Amino acid sequence: YAACCCAVQNLCLSLHSQGIGTKWTTGPVNFDDRFAEAVGFAPEKEFTVGTLWFGSAVGSTPSPPLKKLAVEGTFTKVE
Repeated sequence: YAACCCAVQNLCLSLHSQGIGTKWTTGPVNFDDRFAEAVGFAPEKEFTVGTLWFGSAVGSTPSPPLKKLAVEGTFTKVE
């Protein structure tokens, strides 16, 4: 399971570097036999760790906030 988590994280980072957003979800739908049938695997031999959604934003994406690199404005001296 841990190796799968690492692989998914790397995939998400790779897609993000190409401007593609991702969302990894796990929920009841993943454990329903109908889901296994829809995606084409045998639930008695395999199981779902999660579902990965991916796509691009509609419109422009906001810029990330600027990081404060200087001490000034980051810390407040209390006397």
